[in-house]
Amino acid sequence: MLSLGVLGTAKNTGKTTTLNALLKCLSEKSIAITSIGFDGEDLDHITGLPKPKVLVEEGNFVVTSEEAAKHSTARLHLLRRFDIKTALGSICLYRVRGSGTVVLVGPHSSEDLLAIKEVLEKDMVEVFLIDGAINRIVPFQHSDFVILAVGASRSTNLDFLLSETRVIVKTLRLPIDKQGRKIVEGLVSLEKLSSLRGEHVLVESPMHLLLTDDLTKLEQLLNETNVAVMRKPELLCVTVNPCYPERRMEGYTLARIDLSELSKAIERELDVPCLNVTEEEERLCKIVEEKIDKRS
Repeated sequence: MLSLGVLGTAKNTGKTTTLNALLKCLSEKSIAITSIGFDGEDLDHITGLPKPKVLVEEGNFVVTSEEAAKHSTARLHLLRRFDIKTALGSICLYRVRGSGTVVLVGPHSSEDLLAIKEVLEKDMVEVFLIDGAINRIVPFQHSDFVILAVGASRSTNLDFLLSETRVIVKTLRLPIDKQGRKIVEGLVSLEKLSSLRGEHVLVESPMHLLLTDDLTKLEQLLNETNVAVMRKPELLCVTVNPCYPERRMEGYTLARIDLSELSKAIERELDVPCLNVTEEEERLCKIVEEKIDKRS
């Protein structure tokens, strides 16, 4: 079984749109889907704007909580209850018996995600899709691939988006090298990394570095320290979402900016495919299918 995470840099950066495209791209395979945390509310709780829903088809597997399953329109058949508790009930494994939307409330820890992956492998799932945001990033260390979702909801400043994406991509591409290095376990703060300047350091994964509010400082420290990782997912591509909630006198409205120049800059400067999923779904499918077929 191969696992693919969709990692958003903020709310409303297009994770759900990307997930829905992936579910269509991989429809010929046995697919399971979950979220690190919560995904699937009808309205954004801050802006009040409608949010896209995760759409599943008959035969898909869904990992979500008992209460979340009740709020899904898809007809779900309970297969297994995990010993993983959330505020919305135990996490369960369901098989979709009738297509529709799902609300996803999944595991919060790496250990719980690994336990779920072990069960899914036994159920002959071929691809496990995982949704999550950068503030819930650590479990992504155990995925095979990751897609980074950036967008105007994070910032309408294209230079900022390019700079932030550059740091995240650089961190995700740190080498795997376990020889002759000082091991630093757990989350690595900027203060800790600063104290290791000039050393050869080994951290658990890129995710243990990215939980910081100062990515500019992280980039500086990575330039000054020789850092490698024990494990990491392979970055497949970056997706961009041009839509964002714009504040008006009467509340929020959905606005959009042109991110085509950002996409070109990401591809040119970071050497990674970058695309708008709503306009380039076929290209996303080709990227994902080629990688999955190659690793299968």
